[in-house]
Amino acid sequence: MRYSNAKMTGAVSQAASGTATAGSRPALAGAVSDIILAVNERQITPGETACFPFVAYTAYGIPSIHEFNVISDNPNFNPDWVRLGPSAGDSYSPRYILEISPGDIERSQYGAYPLRLSWRAAGTYRQAGGRCTLIIRPCVRAVTEPVVSIWPTGQVCVLLENRGSNGIDAAISIRHRGSDWSTEWEFDLPAKDDDPFSFSGLFDPPTGMRSGDFELAVSAAGVPLIRRTVRARRSLISRRLISEIQECG
Repeated sequence: MRYSNAKMTGAVSQAASGTATAGSRPALAGAVSDIILAVNERQITPGETACFPFVAYTAYGIPSIHEFNVISDNPNFNPDWVRLGPSAGDSYSPRYILEISPGDIERSQYGAYPLRLSWRAAGTYRQAGGRCTLIIRPCVRAVTEPVVSIWPTGQVCVLLENRGSNGIDAAISIRHRGSDWSTEWEFDLPAKDDDPFSFSGLFDPPTGMRSGDFELAVSAAGVPLIRRTVRARRSLISRRLISEIQECG
């Protein structure tokens, strides 16, 4: 159910302490209000819904849902994503739920959204507020485990699938654990297709390395998606195998 009367504004108004305005409930001297969120962060992909249950403690009765508003420091935040509604509770600690449901979004709208939820009834002693973070992740996954080899040359291979409807800026980085060596590739990950996107990147491994642990990271639209520690070994041909090859020649 969508609550169309949940008012969303781009700024939070501050009420004067100890005063009341026409149509507002009277303020109580020294009264303190607060909003307690049950979770501080949610990660979703477009089409999913992030739920932030919260409790509003006030000395002014039970707040109405249209006395709350939500703002974000991220300019790409869309107030139309927001739904506010009541949840099970009691008269002393009424419970509510904040739902964020991004639909089809643009490439620039992936990422983190710091949110501020506030109760803005006029004439209150102190404005109640709570903070949480919404992270919108691209619909990208690794179809196979990344493979790293360092002989005869360094190479990273991974199959990626973008299930979104838009292409995405992606990046893959590899870092040698135990030294300051690292390299990175940036590329465009196309929108969903029948076949996964095959990435292969070549690199020059650190000099003299026969094996080692590498940290591989994949991100899309600036959002970290995959982080793996991969053991890479340099292939060695045994003397017996070399002898058999020479005899066959």
